[in-house]
Amino acid sequence: MIVSKWTRLGLRSVALVYLFVLLLVPVGLIFWRSFEHGFGQFWEWITTPAAISALQLSLLIVVIVVPLNVVFGIVMAIALARGRFRGKGVLQAIVDLPFAVSPVVVGVALIALWGVDGWFGGIESLGFRIIFGLPGMVLATIFVTLPFVVREVEPVLREIGTEQEEAASTLGATGWQTFWRITLPAIRWGLTYGVVLTVARALGEYGAVTMVSSNFPGVSQTLTLLVHSRYTDDYNEYGAYAAATLLMLVAIVVLVFMTVIERRVQGRVADASASVVDSPTSGTTPSTPAQEKI
Repeated sequence: MIVSKWTRLGLRSVALVYLFVLLLVPVGLIFWRSFEHGFGQFWEWITTPAAISALQLSLLIVVIVVPLNVVFGIVMAIALARGRFRGKGVLQAIVDLPFAVSPVVVGVALIALWGVDGWFGGIESLGFRIIFGLPGMVLATIFVTLPFVVREVEPVLREIGTEQEEAASTLGATGWQTFWRITLPAIRWGLTYGVVLTVARALGEYGAVTMVSSNFPGVSQTLTLLVHSRYTDDYNEYGAYAAATLLMLVAIVVLVFMTVIERRVQGRVADASASVVDSPTSGTTPSTPAQEKI
């Protein structure tokens, strides 16, 4: 089917208008309202104790969630890409569950499990609070960001195959040596992209977090909760715009980094795979007993 020049131009125009109306106009309006009273007022709104604490808490949750999801994501991706076991399809569906379940439902489920009257609510009698504290917010964020690393790493593992890992094993490499020198370099760009997606979602999560947070400023209030609190509770419209702009600025930095990584994922995975293939047989690599036998 041949598409005319005017048809292509019309489709592009419709797409651009759609993005302009639904994305650029609201974002531009928030920026304009944030700086309407000058940069000094904007700076005052984002440097209040509540705003600083909310930013610190949001970053702390990211720092906790990302390493946990990286470890889980790599292990699960290897199991799904390399393993053959009964129930693999069910496990695939469970990994994708956070995409289908509403974050609010996740928060309700956590309350049912870890709340005072929940299945594991007795842990609060030991002085360790899950719900309405940092642990509950971390658990909620972990759940909603669970699939990203898995879904970015698994296709890369399928693409590179098992030949390199099998060759390393025949040359006497241990499981950890094979992972650190063969598998990890080959998946590093997919892993990095998954980490960036996890960071972006963790920073902007609202639904699940609001269910398990007390929303007290300086205690358990993230940036997204601060925006909602200022707008609906404090009636501080411009302060809410300023907090939203701060959140957007952090998100823009993450998105720019994600775009750079995305451009390199396709090309660099193949280069990384080729480089690690040559490393065990290069002349500068010390010979192992298995190599000497070969």
